[in-house]
Amino acid sequence: MQAFEVEFVSARLSPLKITDAVRAAILPAPHVTVGDPAVPGQGARIPLTARLAATLARKAPLIGRAKPFRDPRTGSVVLGVEPSEGGEDSRALVLLSASSGFPDGVSVAPRSGVTLLAQGEAGSVRQLLLIWPDGGEVAVSDLMRDERYALHRAGDQFERVKC
Repeated sequence: MQAFEVEFVSARLSPLKITDAVRAAILPAPHVTVGDPAVPGQGARIPLTARLAATLARKAPLIGRAKPFRDPRTGSVVLGVEPSEGGEDSRALVLLSASSGFPDGVSVAPRSGVTLLAQGEAGSVRQLLLIWPDGGEVAVSDLMRDERYALHRAGDQFERVKC
């Protein structure tokens, strides 16, 4: 399963910034941060399995491929490496961020088979960690521009589709 970061950026820039990897943090233990986990109810740390953490470069810990699993001991979601066997998985792990560059914010709602793993807020930035199948969509309401559209994923492309 591929991994992407998609960020809504300021209106003065391109409306979307897409990176073909998700940033990980190494300390206190390897994880992906969603929102601000230091504030109760505002975020989460999604742990990485030891096997996935071993594949990361220490200076630039980027996750290019990962698969979410449910930890049988705790019941929480963890990210790990894909099993070596098996066919093509057309889903992607996507960290979607609505940047603070939007004064009135952006409302984002998963649909069309997109699964929400975790969500959180850090200041005025809303983040969602999603499992996004090929062909899946996320509904977007840009309150500043009074626009509503869907963000459609086709492979490694994310395109706006008018609703």
